[in-house]
Amino acid sequence: MSTTEKKQTKRRTWMMPQEVEVWYVLPALRRELAKMMKTKTVQRVGEDGKKKEHKITQKEIAKMLGVTEPAITQYLLKKKGRRSRGDQVSIPEKFLGELGKSADAMIEQYEKRGADDDMFEVMTREINRMIRVIRDAGTMCDFHRQFSAHVKDKCSACKDR
Repeated sequence: MSTTEKKQTKRRTWMMPQEVEVWYVLPALRRELAKMMKTKTVQRVGEDGKKKEHKITQKEIAKMLGVTEPAITQYLLKKKGRRSRGDQVSIPEKFLGELGKSADAMIEQYEKRGADDDMFEVMTREINRMIRVIRDAGTMCDFHRQFSAHVKDKCSACKDR
């Protein structure tokens, strides 16, 4: 992290890694999933009875991610600056392939059953999987250091002993 980035990020004194996950990483994951989902198309039967490619709407993305339509609009806006906590975390490119798998799993479930209880379960499972992937790679520790002033460079608090 550059000196400029350190100066721009407000660092709280005592923050648990779980707080970083909930306040910063979860919104960032939703943002990236929304951006991915917006680029995807699905085959649907049109009014004429023929299968056609349809773009996934923001309303559908909101249902898949369990958030409001205005939240999806904010995730998709390309304004400069950091408007929310989720904008303060950049999900590294190395995780985008895994995020794509999660987006596909959620879209597949939505196409089968719509926004039912199973959709919530799939969304929860995929978000939890992504958090584990980020945690296992050590990137969650980097995010924790970014937002909490007292995390040492060689912190091992989260590691199993």
